[in-house]
Amino acid sequence: MEQNIGKDSEVLDGSLRRALRRLGEKLSATGYTSAVLAEYIRVAKHFCYWHTLDCGPSKVDESRIKGFLEHLASCTCPVSSGRSYRHCRAAMGHFLAVLREMGLAPPAYKPVLPEDGILEAFQEHLTKVRGTVESSAALYVSQLRPFLQGLYRDGNFAFRALTARDVEASVARMATRYKPKTVKSYCSSLRAFLRFLRLRGEIELPLEDAVPTVPDWKLSSIPKYLTEERISALLASFDVKTAVGLRDRAMAFVMATAGLRAGEVANLTLEDIDWGKSSIRVHSTKCRRIDHLPIIANAGEALAAYLKIRPQTETRHVFLRLLRPARRPMSPGAVRAAMRRAFTRCYPGEPAHGTHVLRHSLATGMLAKGGTFKEIADILRHRSIETTAIYAKVDLKGLTHVALPWPEVTI
Repeated sequence: MEQNIGKDSEVLDGSLRRALRRLGEKLSATGYTSAVLAEYIRVAKHFCYWHTLDCGPSKVDESRIKGFLEHLASCTCPVSSGRSYRHCRAAMGHFLAVLREMGLAPPAYKPVLPEDGILEAFQEHLTKVRGTVESSAALYVSQLRPFLQGLYRDGNFAFRALTARDVEASVARMATRYKPKTVKSYCSSLRAFLRFLRLRGEIELPLEDAVPTVPDWKLSSIPKYLTEERISALLASFDVKTAVGLRDRAMAFVMATAGLRAGEVANLTLEDIDWGKSSIRVHSTKCRRIDHLPIIANAGEALAAYLKIRPQTETRHVFLRLLRPARRPMSPGAVRAAMRRAFTRCYPGEPAHGTHVLRHSLATGMLAKGGTFKEIADILRHRSIETTAIYAKVDLKGLTHVALPWPEVTI
């Protein structure tokens, strides 16, 4: 009976049979193993059998999926549904996506909130007029949503009634809940939004001037960094017998020797690597510019070793997911997670560092070997030399020359 479901049984119509075939093709293309693929197909066939007993495929949605998963506890259908509830839920998530692609299920419902329209216009203004990168614009929008929700009254936004005191109170509320760095970022978002409102004619007064300045001095802290020995130990800790180990080692080498950020590693493409000139082209995630950085021999060897086992795929991104779903470009979050795992594995019992510690370690290492602030700024692609000045705090050898002598006390 189980074998007939989805193939020759009259219970299923042609559209569901096509959906099952499409599910198998999609799972296979994304790197799922044959065993997992077979289990997911089994769950989808079970759902089709249960669903078509009293409904048509056009009624498939999240509530119908939920009903099927609840049905499993007392199931008497002539087909098993795989292993665990979590396994079945994952399978149905993939199948629902296929049904929507084929038009056999309605699109996912996304509630429309009152502030969505103006936030969408603000984000478009940031990216197309102000030249803000997409990630920063998305951050601005997410930070402003609570502020707008507080202004929504009687079906409209009370922009005309907004006062300088309201702006200050909004920042004060943020300051009681978040760290200064987060509050400072919120203030930047709020200033940009208030300028946007004045540009649209929603407000007349320059309320952006009422946004207070949050004290968060850039040079007030010492950058965290690892010694050259600890960096070498980290780079040697990857298991080069596995594909994941080769990939993560290549990413670590690129960040530790060229100072790339996690987002820049994720966006790196095959065309960005110039083997003849031993350089890589970096599309900055912080500003809209392109830089060319040198690749040292060890980093080039690590990249070459990974590229030999890199899966064949249509995407040109260098670093791909190697576990299911495989062959997709890695996200910046996935790059950070891979480095955190490496830190935890190499230094168990210590707090895991973020990827930025590799940039700091590169800068401090260059400084210890006699590199100038200008050279460090060029490698890290700082727009201002003042940003690089923070590394003067870790130049203990250089600081000994500027320290004033301690006066002797005679009795």
